[in-house]
Amino acid sequence: MNIQETKLSRNLGLALILISSVLLGVWAAKDTIALRNILLFLGAPLSLIYCYKNWQSFRQNKASYPLVNYLPLVMIGLMFVWVLYHYCFLSRFPDFQLAELRSTWLRSFMGAILGMGTGFAVAKRSNLVSILWLGILASFIYLFYQYIPKALTLGSAFAPDYLNYIYFGKISGVLMGSILISALLGVFLDSAKQGKSRLLIVTTSLWAFGTTLVLYSYVYIFDARNGIGLAVIVYGVIFLGLMKSALVNLYGYGWTKKAAFSIGMCLAIIALIGTFSIQQMRFNPGWSSMLEDIKTSVQIDKYPNWQNPQLMGYPKNSNGQEVKGNTYERVAWATVGATIFVPQNLLGVGSLTHSFNELLKDKFPMASGVKSTHSGWLDVTLAYGLPGLLLLMAPLWVVIFRSIFVEGNFRFLSALLALGVLLVYTFGELGGQHAIEILCFLTAFLGGIFLTSNPRSLCKTPHDQLIN
Repeated sequence: MNIQETKLSRNLGLALILISSVLLGVWAAKDTIALRNILLFLGAPLSLIYCYKNWQSFRQNKASYPLVNYLPLVMIGLMFVWVLYHYCFLSRFPDFQLAELRSTWLRSFMGAILGMGTGFAVAKRSNLVSILWLGILASFIYLFYQYIPKALTLGSAFAPDYLNYIYFGKISGVLMGSILISALLGVFLDSAKQGKSRLLIVTTSLWAFGTTLVLYSYVYIFDARNGIGLAVIVYGVIFLGLMKSALVNLYGYGWTKKAAFSIGMCLAIIALIGTFSIQQMRFNPGWSSMLEDIKTSVQIDKYPNWQNPQLMGYPKNSNGQEVKGNTYERVAWATVGATIFVPQNLLGVGSLTHSFNELLKDKFPMASGVKSTHSGWLDVTLAYGLPGLLLLMAPLWVVIFRSIFVEGNFRFLSALLALGVLLVYTFGELGGQHAIEILCFLTAFLGGIFLTSNPRSLCKTPHDQLIN
């Protein structure tokens, strides 16, 4: 069975990929809300048309999907149902929640529709997947256009500025950087597995260039320890997998191309990640006392400074040193968020951006200026409870585990992108506004790829024929 795309369907698919690429490039950038709205409200209807036409094609060819393939899209769809239900029957802050329904959640819904169609389009034309990430890459190139004059003026490569670059605050840069390095690494590894030389040259170049830009920006532009830390985790997972592959091949077959590739990649990872990690440690002293600072930070009752660090200052760790402010606040606020959630608010209280602050007023009246838990997943949980956390997080885990055990053209892209998203939303203050919109888009995108990755058919046509 070979499912042929019409010219209209091919053009719609390409349009969705291009729209999504531009949208990803501006989604976390400053002063782009009007452009984002235009792209979302243009892309979502086109996505619905594209999905409908492809669904008709699959029905005509009597193809179907295993039920497990529907899970990510079903869960992200149920999340929107839960948000509406929560507003109608469970919300403790209905005014705040209504404002978010009209803005964040409406754009998230449009983003999910666009993401789903884009996932279908990429699955149909896997050779175009690299285009999707060019928008983010372009935004980092523009970041360097802003950075270079500032660095020259300062006479130093280290020129962090959290207010005047394209990304406001370091976390938006870390979010998009994490997405980019995870996606480019996944695309590169998928293309290496396919063995197409021209494609491999393109994906290798994009991976090396894009990853270097992001890691450099983490060190010299954002001064982002969490960005480097997340990159170490993602690349550490791949490093272990490559080492295992190399050892198995060397032991079983001797020096093969696969073993050489695995060892070469391991050396590249050590050089790339090691170089920027060492540089980050030079510029940011927070690494040296991080464990001691964390031990102090979780003791929120003994050290209540987190309630108002500007007034109360920062406590000292067990070594007698003042804890680093960003480590202390990040860990202490997350600890407080977890204590507020369990067991009083298992179903959430209804507002992504106000839940934590409003709940703090009841339990800690002295708390001032504490707006989030510094963990996207915790903020989602405070707002929409365990059901909300499950419906947004579980699709990513489903994609990861399915990618581990089932072969496919997008095995590495799916697993690494899902892993990168899980990690950055765990350690970043990404519990509202554009961060939720991007999360819904990427989850639906992975769900679209996931659904079409293994259509059930009794014909003997190879899987690749269905998606290329």
